[in-house]
Amino acid sequence: MKFRLLVLTLCCLVNLSLWAAPKTDVIQLKNGDRVTGEIKSLQKGQLEVSTDHMGTILIEWEHVEEVLSQTGQSIELTNGTRFFGTLEKPESQSFVRINTPEGAVGVASTDIINMYPVEASIWDRLDISARLGFSWDKSSKVGKYSFGIDGSWRDPRFITRANFQMDVTTQQAVDDSQRTVLNINHMRFLQNKRFRGIFGNVESNDELGIELRTLAGLGYGWIPIRSQRTLFTLMGGLAVNRERPTDGETDTQLEAVGSLLWDYFMFSHPERNIMVNLSVYPSLTDFGRYRTNFDTVMKIELVRDLYFDITAYASYDNRPVSDDASQSDYGISSGLGYKF
Repeated sequence: MKFRLLVLTLCCLVNLSLWAAPKTDVIQLKNGDRVTGEIKSLQKGQLEVSTDHMGTILIEWEHVEEVLSQTGQSIELTNGTRFFGTLEKPESQSFVRINTPEGAVGVASTDIINMYPVEASIWDRLDISARLGFSWDKSSKVGKYSFGIDGSWRDPRFITRANFQMDVTTQQAVDDSQRTVLNINHMRFLQNKRFRGIFGNVESNDELGIELRTLAGLGYGWIPIRSQRTLFTLMGGLAVNRERPTDGETDTQLEAVGSLLWDYFMFSHPERNIMVNLSVYPSLTDFGRYRTNFDTVMKIELVRDLYFDITAYASYDNRPVSDDASQSDYGISSGLGYKF
């Protein structure tokens, strides 16, 4: 019985290896080198390829001259147009020929910003990074701790981002001060560089007198710049904001929302990434009240997947929900992070 089970297990493993995705994609580089493997993705100007002998490698897209693939690829252009099909030998250099169900299409390689196998796995589309920061001053005995997690789920049709940030400030003979924020943003791409947005926020901030704030909203936006290195978006919408102050009654408000996001990445050594996010929330039910949030993160890669980051934030509320709360809160922290 045990022998039969062992034979059956071996047969299953053999079958799985036979059904594994073949590494038959061919990438021709401008310097004449040729790489054979399995295309995992193209994003932020880097082509990720899984090979048998070199493992997973990253190739800067600007160095690629030709791509051939019999695996169905999902391809997105800078203008938002999407194609699905295999990749054939192009008629001229610096072009990619896509064999779609409607016929062959040739596009300039510089116009391609995203590419994934049609059946890409979850891990091929998911990016997760975590960071940790700490500072302490002996003379004032002030300590500051920060912890954050960022995640994004990528697809040619949409991108979903989530980030969690917690900052704790401690000082002798003074109560600890804490700021905790969770943001979720889903952006679904439309034609003509437009998109629909769904967003949510959960926040607690001792400095602003907020025990708990929950926000959910819908928006519509425009992407004036979307390239292999830069993403710049503008969005307007409406949100429902429910606030529970540290000393007062829980209140629910309807707010207008205006936001911009600028995300810039450069993969020359060292790898760098800068993201800036600004949001404005004028209240529609408490006329005259408005809030603003500003966040920026700069990352510099030290070694593969390990990076140093500087994070800055600022929040302002002209009518704080608690009487003794401050109108503004801001801070800056630095630390080490790892990209999984």
